[in-house]
Amino acid sequence: MNAAPRVIFVNRVYWPATAATAQLLTDLAEGLARKGWSVHVISSGTVSTVRNGVTIHRTGEDQAAPGIFSRIQNYRRFTHAACETLERLLQTGDIVVPMTDPPTLGMAVTRVAANRGAHLIPWLQDIYPEIAAHHFGILASAALFPLKLRRNHAWRQAAALVVLGQDMAQTLLNQGVPREKICVIPNWAPRELHTPAPDKEVAEHRRSRWELDDKFVVAYSGNLGRVHEFATVLDAANQLRDEARIEFLFIGDGPRFDEVKRLAQRRRLTNLRLLPFEPRGSLPASLRAADAHLVTLLPGYARLVYPSKFAGVLAAGRPVLFIGPTEGEIASTIRQHDCGAAVATGDATRLATLIRQLAGDAVLWRKQSDQARLLYTQEFTGDKALARWEDLLGLHRTNG
Repeated sequence: MNAAPRVIFVNRVYWPATAATAQLLTDLAEGLARKGWSVHVISSGTVSTVRNGVTIHRTGEDQAAPGIFSRIQNYRRFTHAACETLERLLQTGDIVVPMTDPPTLGMAVTRVAANRGAHLIPWLQDIYPEIAAHHFGILASAALFPLKLRRNHAWRQAAALVVLGQDMAQTLLNQGVPREKICVIPNWAPRELHTPAPDKEVAEHRRSRWELDDKFVVAYSGNLGRVHEFATVLDAANQLRDEARIEFLFIGDGPRFDEVKRLAQRRRLTNLRLLPFEPRGSLPASLRAADAHLVTLLPGYARLVYPSKFAGVLAAGRPVLFIGPTEGEIASTIRQHDCGAAVATGDATRLATLIRQLAGDAVLWRKQSDQARLLYTQEFTGDKALARWEDLLGLHRTNG
């Protein structure tokens, strides 16, 4: 094998941060280092170091605080410091992989990479400014149009772009990115979920702790974000409130956690409980203790984001109940592999009916659980993602 160039990832968060992008980047960077690649990461923090073969360059303390203005200022500080670090570090032939935290990071890094003769491969976890425009409405869309033009220019300058699914790939195609530059590599489930734990043992321990031994548990686990849909779930919980065996759990945190808690309390949903965020090491127990998992997405976001929790549910071997665009990629994947069901936003009656069916039909539940695990092993393991990344990076490897 020829000597590999350096691969330099840029993202605001990295180990020991627990955000999803931090965990994904840590997995990939350390996996590439084990394979012999020279890997560097530029992220916020105060102590630069080498960990598990990855050289970590810290740009300074992350000063994130509540409020959009504070967040924007923090993003600007990190982007400026990251570009300065990259300018000092880059050599001709290096491969630079910016993520999307902050959302405009890729645009800033593009100039630095071009000046140093480096290959640029953005790794798009979500697509901005379309997300912001969709969230804030038509006036925001017009105001953000110049930013979109700059973003598209940066995309076209990239050697390749990594997206998480075919729906996201279509967005890039619609913006004029050549198909041959687009590489689809799904995010993977945490490696802790790769080896199935004994279901009986996990269920007994965690369900006992939750006092849910005799319940059929429907869970939403992870970030309660602005692009996720919860009204349909709350309506379904309301329809099932008198069915004592069925219990809903929200496990996690995020910008809409308090909103969901407030709405559940207002409707007196005694069959719905909110629990704190689970650390990564506890995910196998937490995910496998539930009987089915919810994955949700608001209409209009299907081609802009890809819920990473989908892979974790598949790895846990549990049916997926997806609430969102039924014509989108996740819905069609669930139908194709028979690993759950897709429900249109607002159709709480159908969601409640599907939950009743799963709770009352052990054969159906086992079939969909097994199909979910099979799909994970076929498409969503960390090893498969690492191999795809190695293939992509290998295409852009140069010597000297």
